[in-house]
Amino acid sequence: MKETLRQVKGIVLLVLFMPQDIFLRMRHQDLFPLAFLLQAIRWEGTALTTMMSIYRYAPPMLLPVPFGLEQSSYRMAEVIAYGPYGFVIISAMAYVLWRWGRSHARGGEMSFRRCWALVGLTFFTPWIPSLLIDSYLVRAGLGGPMVIIPWHVTIVVVECVLTAKGLILVFDLPVATARRLAGAVGLTFLFAAGLLIR
Repeated sequence: MKETLRQVKGIVLLVLFMPQDIFLRMRHQDLFPLAFLLQAIRWEGTALTTMMSIYRYAPPMLLPVPFGLEQSSYRMAEVIAYGPYGFVIISAMAYVLWRWGRSHARGGEMSFRRCWALVGLTFFTPWIPSLLIDSYLVRAGLGGPMVIIPWHVTIVVVECVLTAKGLILVFDLPVATARRLAGAVGLTFLFAAGLLIR
């Protein structure tokens, strides 16, 4: 267990401060199990912290509650479904990379598993400051859509930049292709997350 925690800490620090090193390591090492663990931490951690404290009693920001449900019932369903739905989102993003990127890969096999590992890493590390700042914004009374939405879009942009860099270094994709795919992954994330988290 201590070894796993040490690995997680090391990977997070590498992705934050030296992404090139972790991406070069991904060329020869299977980081899918670690990426899966990190995404479990992200989605369940968000459900148990931000979702419970911020969204449970707040009205929807973007779209009305569907199916005529009461707000409290919908929010509780969101908290319960958030973890599994997060894995669906990450899998959809990995599919986008794999489906449209594999024919451009010049540096090793671009399998779905390796795409999932890349997205799992690049969409984990920027979430850590996001979680802390979300909590601060809510406590400071700044948790409304005019602040939260631009902040979260900024985090997704950072995640997309990391993803593009990873695509270039892990799979040797052309820069323009990597940027387009990373943008498509970011849009997939925003669309899919916006369907559930209102």
